Amino acid sequence: MGRELLCAVTAALALHIIGAARPMCPSDPNCVCGGTLAIELNCNIDGHIVKINLLPNTYINIKCENATTLDYHKIPKCANHMNIFKSVSFKDCPLPDTSFKDVLTNMGVSKTMALIFQNAKNLSGYFDRKHFAGLQDLTKLLLSINGVTHLPDNLFVDINNLTWLNIRSNSINLSEELFKPLERLETLEISHNHMTNISSNLFSHLSFLRKLSLWQSNVTWFSKDLFSGVDVLEELDLSSNGLNELPASIFKPLRKLKKLTLFSNKFSSLPQNLFINNKELETVVILNNDVKLKELPKFLFGNLPNLKQIYIQRSAIETVPYDIFANSALITNISLAYNDISVLPEPIFNDQINLLELDLSHNKLSKLEPKLFSSLVRLETLILSHNKLVELSGTTFSSLLSLIYLNMEHNRLKIISSYLCSNNKQRMVISLAHNRLDFQEKVFENNSWTVKTFSPFAHTYNLRFLNLSHNKFEVSFEDWWINGHESLDISHNCITNLWDKNKSNKNYVHLMKKPIRNLWLTKNPVLCECQNYLFIDFLQKSLRTKIIDIKTLHCPLWAKEACYMRFTIFITLLTSLVTLYVIIIVIYLVHRKDINYILKNKFYSLSQYRSKRNDIHNIIIKYVETDEEFVLKEVLPVLRTHKDLNIHTSLIKGSNNRENFMDNFTSCVKDLYNCTTLVVFSPNYLTSTYSHVDIKKIHSEMLKAENTVYIFVDIGPENSIYAFLKEQRDGRTTVVWSEPNFWDRFFAILSACDTGKFKMNYEYYVQSNNIMSMKIKPPSDISFTKLPDFPNMYDLNALTHSQV
Repeated sequence: MGRELLCAVTAALALHIIGAARPMCPSDPNCVCGGTLAIELNCNIDGHIVKINLLPNTYINIKCENATTLDYHKIPKCANHMNIFKSVSFKDCPLPDTSFKDVLTNMGVSKTMALIFQNAKNLSGYFDRKHFAGLQDLTKLLLSINGVTHLPDNLFVDINNLTWLNIRSNSINLSEELFKPLERLETLEISHNHMTNISSNLFSHLSFLRKLSLWQSNVTWFSKDLFSGVDVLEELDLSSNGLNELPASIFKPLRKLKKLTLFSNKFSSLPQNLFINNKELETVVILNNDVKLKELPKFLFGNLPNLKQIYIQRSAIETVPYDIFANSALITNISLAYNDISVLPEPIFNDQINLLELDLSHNKLSKLEPKLFSSLVRLETLILSHNKLVELSGTTFSSLLSLIYLNMEHNRLKIISSYLCSNNKQRMVISLAHNRLDFQEKVFENNSWTVKTFSPFAHTYNLRFLNLSHNKFEVSFEDWWINGHESLDISHNCITNLWDKNKSNKNYVHLMKKPIRNLWLTKNPVLCECQNYLFIDFLQKSLRTKIIDIKTLHCPLWAKEACYMRFTIFITLLTSLVTLYVIIIVIYLVHRKDINYILKNKFYSLSQYRSKRNDIHNIIIKYVETDEEFVLKEVLPVLRTHKDLNIHTSLIKGSNNRENFMDNFTSCVKDLYNCTTLVVFSPNYLTSTYSHVDIKKIHSEMLKAENTVYIFVDIGPENSIYAFLKEQRDGRTTVVWSEPNFWDRFFAILSACDTGKFKMNYEYYVQSNNIMSMKIKPPSDISFTKLPDFPNMYDLNALTHSQV
């Protein structure tokens, strides 16, 4: 009960406070009152709609609709007692016939500090001194008017306490006498005018003026003495005019100037030493210059100890001098974006140890000097997007220890030569999107080009965001997943496998610094294979990674389910094998004696069988089709007379046809016996088999061949390469058909092969059997330089005569 009573009392008190705070609506038959905390009045005054919005003691806003004339005495009194309002504004209302003081008094306003009068339509009537009579307390005045071309010289005589004045008009002309009464004026804004010329003494008496804006006043020329007398001016805006030049000494009197804005003019050049006297200057803005400002003068921003921000954009700058920022060590922001800069001098940023943000985007940079950023140890933001950079060196960024944001999108990057930002320990955002990266580099080693794959981010950890989208990656890299990056975007690439199938998920868990939170994969030809499914599940379920575009991976549902069925089948097979193994162990233990007896008999029989077959030797005769008649008539009849030889033939019909040879070789391997290749090496064989192989490689492979016997047969057209190979043959593995003791030498070599000591035992075998042998060995000074060159295109058949 007590709790309910407390709630009721609290609600009643709240309603009482709200009711007390709610202003009372004035009673007027021509107005409809509404609103909650503020009063909203919709009034009909002589057929004209007038809307009044007010908050007592704070503001009154009056808006007229389609009213060219208005009786201000019929506006309702907005307060029961005379009150002070901070500001009063009139929008689209006509000029009163009397002073604004009379209008405000009739509305219940005793005093206001700010008066705003805005009319977007052509105003009927003119301003006069009487309009501001009695407003001595006014400190702020805004006049936004159309159709007024002249303001009288004595207009502001009665409001000489103004500190802030804003005049917006389309065609007003200002005289030298207009601002003389405003000795306390601190802010003057003159905009949207057509002042083609300004008197040199217009501002000379405004000794307290701190902010001056001549924005869009269409002034084409300034006198060098224009700012004489305004010694304390801190902010100057000369934007959106027709200025095509500035006098060299125009800013000389402005020793307190802190901010200068010059965008949307027509400067073709800037004078030397333009800011030499502005030691307090902090910010310079030059944007959207309508004429090409190709070159900036030397030392333009040099020796300015308080300069902090420089923005020179969209000015078609091509050349920047190396000393443009010299001796200005407090600069924190530099933007040279949207220009035509192709080269930056290496020492241009040498003094900028306090630079925090550098924007060089939308230029034509194709190269960065190695020490360009060597002094920027505090730099946090570097923007190099939309340039023509092709290669990056890690040394260029090695000094950027404080870098947080790096944007290099929309370049032509293909190579990052070393570890990028490896010295930086910040939680960086790195974006390399829209380039040509694949992290594969061609390296010239051992007289040949090889492709090496490496990641320049292997030693970069804990990135907030790594954006590698819209590149040419074909493989993923381990450091993407394990280096603790918060977000990773590898979309729009050519990646088929997301992880290394040779590493299990447990390995990644052990290596990961922390899991990835957000991942983008779309527009990659990711294979619908188990290794990808399992890795994606591992990311989502084990690491709780959010794959933003997972629905874009289009794979059939059964393909994913099959991965888990394999696991079930594997467990089932493993269980069956363990069970079978246990059964075999039990059977062996029960029938151990019987099994041992059977195995002994079996091994004995097998050993006897192998001893009988041990004398059989397998030979593969390899020849080309044009030599088939020679092989059938001369070679095969002799070999088949020996019962201990098992003969196979391999007819080569083309340089890439190895099917018959492989079938015969497979049958030899299945029999587990020695197998020797007999190559009928003729000019026909040489031309057919080695048509695209260099002679050096042919000779090298013949010397390296194992279990291979070469028979040199002079069948076919004359061939200088064949004659050379015949002359430089190895007598331990070759025999010439024309020799008188051909078959003796052949069987001697074959017997050495059969003993398993093919080359080493040949000479011993010849001596022990008293066989004549031609001991031909290749000389140590063989030269191939005088022989005709064979085309060395594809070395696919260089191993067709050798065996495993």
